[in-house]
Amino acid sequence: MKTIKKISLTVLSVLAMVSCSKDNEDISNALPEGIALKADAKVKVGDLPMEILDFVAREFPERTIDEAEEEDNGNFEVELSDGTELIFDANGNFLGIDDDSEENGDFDDFEVDIATLLPAILEYIEMNYPQIGIEEASIENNDHYEVTLNDDVVLIFDVNGGFLGIGVDENDQDGDGDYDWDEEDGHDDGEAIDPAQLPDTALAYLEEMYPELTIVRAEVEDEGEYEVTMSNGLEVYFDAEGNFLSVDD
Repeated sequence: MKTIKKISLTVLSVLAMVSCSKDNEDISNALPEGIALKADAKVKVGDLPMEILDFVAREFPERTIDEAEEEDNGNFEVELSDGTELIFDANGNFLGIDDDSEENGDFDDFEVDIATLLPAILEYIEMNYPQIGIEEASIENNDHYEVTLNDDVVLIFDVNGGFLGIGVDENDQDGDGDYDWDEEDGHDDGEAIDPAQLPDTALAYLEEMYPELTIVRAEVEDEGEYEVTMSNGLEVYFDAEGNFLSVDD
């Protein structure tokens, strides 16, 4: 099993620049250039503990994994193809379904109604990111606010609404919000698809070679190739026609 990358925390001070002109009394503030911890780090499905893959294949055989994250408290959050969010501890033990209910708990983070965000946060966003809008917000287990804008920029604020920086994830190699893993295994992270969309040739190959395993994620990459993650963590690659290319454990 590959070692899961963890987010590295770098906090840079917020820079503010004020320019004045005798001919123009307007004051312009440069946008802050900061980097702060983003609470959750994207995890490649094949890098999840095998206990998690086995659990999903056993308990949710009709669903696949859309994406997975490692939270800063060591827990894993796994989102299934129907939107269900499963929480596991660092060892892959199932903790529960995260639905923000009092019965199940919020697993140390919970969504926040945008209208109830601290005034300091709303004012900061209105001033520095006008007309972009907020997509969602949450309070993480470290009490920081994580606010995602409509352009996918993630802003981090402290418990009092003070701006800490822009959230980054080292698995987002080029900072565009897409998670590319080509530096690790030579393959790009693709778009998740229903396993039924895989070419018949690929499905037949998997049935023959891995009759006891279940597909936990299937995706199509930019080049038209397919990557299939099996319930034991194997990643099997096929070309656009479904011909076997390689396997990565």
